[in-house]
Amino acid sequence: MSETMYLIKNVKLYTGESVYPDGAILTDGPFILYAGDAAKLTAPPLKGRKIDIIDGRGGICMPGLCSAHSHVAMTLLRGVGGGLPLGEWLQRIFTVEALLTDDDIYTGATLAIMEYLRYGVTCFADMYFRANGVLRAAHEAKIRANACVGAISASHVAENEALFHEFDGEGELIRIYFGIHSEYATDKSVAHLAAETAQKLGAGMHVHVSETSSEVEACREQHGGKSPVEYLSDLGIFDVPTIAAHCVHVDEGDMAILASHGVTVAHCPASNMKLSSGAAPVAAMRAHGVNVAIGTDGPASNNTLDMFREMRLAALLSSLSTRNPASLSASDAIEMATVVGAKGAGFSEVGILRSGYAADLIVINGAAPFMATERDVAEDIVYAAAGGDVQMTMVGGQILYINGNYTTIDTERAIYEARAAMSRLL
Repeated sequence: MSETMYLIKNVKLYTGESVYPDGAILTDGPFILYAGDAAKLTAPPLKGRKIDIIDGRGGICMPGLCSAHSHVAMTLLRGVGGGLPLGEWLQRIFTVEALLTDDDIYTGATLAIMEYLRYGVTCFADMYFRANGVLRAAHEAKIRANACVGAISASHVAENEALFHEFDGEGELIRIYFGIHSEYATDKSVAHLAAETAQKLGAGMHVHVSETSSEVEACREQHGGKSPVEYLSDLGIFDVPTIAAHCVHVDEGDMAILASHGVTVAHCPASNMKLSSGAAPVAAMRAHGVNVAIGTDGPASNNTLDMFREMRLAALLSSLSTRNPASLSASDAIEMATVVGAKGAGFSEVGILRSGYAADLIVINGAAPFMATERDVAEDIVYAAAGGDVQMTMVGGQILYINGNYTTIDTERAIYEARAAMSRLL
């Protein structure tokens, strides 16, 4: 974690709570010391330290984004199964995944983290098999990450437990949850074992839920009329902090269960549209008190990791499906993509720019054309900005990406290894 003090000035500051047209951020090591009106910033006690000044050049400074559901190693599978519905797509994906080595997973995860940092993502929650490679990549890059194994067997639960003991809480940047792939892919005994182990260790859960209508129908047929949400709830999956990915086909009863257990739903609009899974009832879930975050899903079903696009799609899809343009405001979408996702991934005091909170933040380029006519900061972030407009990404007070350069990743090596893996796999 950084011990450098940074002063970011000459920015339009969007803290997640307030907007300051002439804002400033002062960091002290991994935390924020001040976030607010530049005119009200007083000189801090330096105690022999110096402050590095960053001129935001009229750009927007805002909290770093959090992808609440991903499969980052699948950068190596980008484009596989294009045009197929979820069931057929999964079968095609499984065939290629069987060829992946531990090194491939590390390589794919590193490539994804490069993309995340380039696009202003400072935190992500991931589910994959052999997640050790994902954690290695995240640890080396110094990005904030939550990872789990998507268990379909008891050995996967044991693997996840080993990862928990090795990595959880490491440097305050890593969290380990327990994962089960889904109701349909994970046996009841395995799901129950994962839930019991997570509860014993004080960890959380991560699971795919109600992604397609056929999944829900099959679950009701097999489990006495229970929906996947009801079935998983009865198994105790939601008795610990849980990320429930997708939740496209949920009814009011499901929403009541999700809300009462404090489940964080990871809405993945691009992936759900690409695979024709449907449109999650985000506005209805929020009205029922459900915590709804946003995720990119994996790069094989998206195919980009641009969270700005996901925010925009979430807002547009809500307007379209509800026929109400006010059903999900720009500030709502930003909240979902920052603090809600971070909390769901097990990180408190992350996702808002406030004194004492983590210095996880990004700066959007003030020279971007849309900035010339900036009127409403939240609207511009969601509807006009794109990942490519990010000029700086900071995690825990450390700059990880700035103006095309990465400080913790050997980009030439990462790209070379990714291309080598791709040539072998496909």
